[in-house]
Amino acid sequence: MTTATKKHVQIGEVKIGTDGDVLTAILGSCIGLGFLFPKKRIFGLAHCLLSDSGQASSEISGRHVDQAARSLVSLMKIEPGDHKDMKAIIVGGANMTMPVDTDPRRLVGSINAGSAYRAVRKLGLRNIHEDTGGVLGRQVTIDCRTGEFEVIQIPRLAQGS
Repeated sequence: MTTATKKHVQIGEVKIGTDGDVLTAILGSCIGLGFLFPKKRIFGLAHCLLSDSGQASSEISGRHVDQAARSLVSLMKIEPGDHKDMKAIIVGGANMTMPVDTDPRRLVGSINAGSAYRAVRKLGLRNIHEDTGGVLGRQVTIDCRTGEFEVIQIPRLAQGS
């Protein structure tokens, strides 16, 4: 059995993986946007800090959700006819800093998650797994050997003693 190559996706990065790779990111209010294309054995993960960039560009970047979606399509060479064979995952968007009674429309994580969902739907992807919101960070892992993904919630550290 071959050992997997772990690729950690840092803030603002977009990475793709093929058989033998494992993509992973640790997220708080950031969004992990993943595209899974098992039929072609290629997978992608972006670690998005902000929602919409406000401009279309061919730059490869994961900083903004909309740009990350375009970057994943470009890097993975996704064509419109491929969408039925793909799955998108949207993970993260937690409320990491504001009180729990804050209006969700004002939270960066909620704004990022909404932007990710709109970007994925705009591409025509319909098979979408979401694990967003709440107050806990998450770790997302995509195993490119099997095409499976896992989302683990990260507990908060105790405040004071």
